[in-house]
Amino acid sequence: MRQPHKKRIQVAVSILSEAAKRVNELDRRALVDYLRKTYEKTGLSPIRGKTLPPDIYDKELTTLYVIGKYGLGLAQDYPYMFSKIFYVEENLDMALDLILQGDIEGAREKIKSVSPTGVVDGNMIARLLRIPLTKFIFGFMSEDEFTKILHTVYNAFPEEEKTVKSYVKFFIGLKLAEAIYRGEIRSREYKEAFKRALAIRIGFPKTTPSDEYVRAIAEAVFNMSKKELSRVLRVEEGEKDAGKEEDK
Repeated sequence: MRQPHKKRIQVAVSILSEAAKRVNELDRRALVDYLRKTYEKTGLSPIRGKTLPPDIYDKELTTLYVIGKYGLGLAQDYPYMFSKIFYVEENLDMALDLILQGDIEGAREKIKSVSPTGVVDGNMIARLLRIPLTKFIFGFMSEDEFTKILHTVYNAFPEEEKTVKSYVKFFIGLKLAEAIYRGEIRSREYKEAFKRALAIRIGFPKTTPSDEYVRAIAEAVFNMSKKELSRVLRVEEGEKDAGKEEDK
């Protein structure tokens, strides 16, 4: 079976190894630039939806953070590197713990401390959710755990209902794209059943992505061709997802 994340993990490990050697000369901006150049050389794209916003490589540092902390244990070996470079992800990770403990105000303050605008907005909630999503992608969190976080954040930040639902759509689209890549979905009928069953299972039955959105994720994240996807996905001219199609 095809391994969808093998190359991304290998590249992340290589970047983290280089960062550990050069921690005294690197800052967050420099590592973002190094990440971008490395991805361009290796043909990788950040984990994302349809759009490619200016800060996408800064957001993609979450991949390095999750693999470094939960996969390699580097946060214990190189605490200075994590506090110097991954301070955004560390604070959002702590905010997630506070949310799960019921300390919503404490979580808000943690999020505000690393927000470019000093407020809790849709961009910061998307960044917050990117951490558990990335943990799930690489096997450090179960689907049940991720689903619990989705609902907890949904209830904790009712003003960001649209953002959370947009992230649910992205999650389902990513799962569909990965299943197609693995060869687990081979027909349009099964794709529809898979999508609707997943939406029901995670508790958001009406929040599903269109084929166009799934195709965009499959092409960007898994480097799949339109020809590969055409037997499973249908994209009619003018078809669009309802709601916000934000990168995650």
